[in-house]
Amino acid sequence: MRSIFKFLLLIISCVLYGTGTQFLSIPSNGLELAIGANAIQKNSINPAGLLTHSPGPIMGVSYGSWLANTKLSAIKVLFPGQKISYGLDLKYVDLDDLELRSERPTDDPLATFGASGFSLGGSFSKEFLGIDVGAAIRYVRIDLYTENSSGFAGDIGVTKTLSPNINLGGAILNLGKMSDLRNEEPKLPLRIVSTANLKVEMDQLVNNIALTGEWSNLINGSIFYVSTISKWKNMSFRLSSKLAENITEISGGLGLQFGMYRLNYGVRIGSQNLGMPQMIDLIIQLP
Repeated sequence: MRSIFKFLLLIISCVLYGTGTQFLSIPSNGLELAIGANAIQKNSINPAGLLTHSPGPIMGVSYGSWLANTKLSAIKVLFPGQKISYGLDLKYVDLDDLELRSERPTDDPLATFGASGFSLGGSFSKEFLGIDVGAAIRYVRIDLYTENSSGFAGDIGVTKTLSPNINLGGAILNLGKMSDLRNEEPKLPLRIVSTANLKVEMDQLVNNIALTGEWSNLINGSIFYVSTISKWKNMSFRLSSKLAENITEISGGLGLQFGMYRLNYGVRIGSQNLGMPQMIDLIIQLP
């Protein structure tokens, strides 16, 4: 029994420190999944991108799957204003049917359990000296079997329009601290993301081509993304590639606008052979 207990603690430590808080880095909607990390696009990772002058609140509801059949649900509500915009967001990630086994091989597991991550927070964005600035703060909790850890994480970001066709953006994500878990503190996935975007218009077709660089404290080396969003009438076509050490991923997606409704779908194909993440979301322009 003692060896089983030690083995349980080993599983908890490996899963939580390896993947627990990393649910914060999982894309929250179909747009994020399709274009990868991007510090300029609205409804993406940069809180500075919240600033909008829509006539009323905007609500987005997302659902999808991630690697290893992990399920994700998210809700985001944006309250626009003339000088400042506010947002509320909720994110829940769940992984079921994990098996607890002893060091001795057996046909049946000792038990099955699940792991989950939850975050709830708010954000704001406003214009300051010709630059859009934004910040977000959220409560974070991770659970695995009988263990849990909680804390707070914050984001800050800026975007700048250099010309009608050139935009720059940058964000620092997941600054914060988690409570100890068996005398060890889970590490938040600190990310620094910067993006340059070029808009090219050809008749009714509008193309946004972006180059993004990312650094993370949980990944060795830098990550680079090249993405394009092509808009024609009420449709958007998205494609991106991710390049990192020993990892190559290709993502794509589609967006459709129907009056006050916007539907986004994203899919990613990677070299890890751990599944094919897919996500769909519905965005509604409220009166």
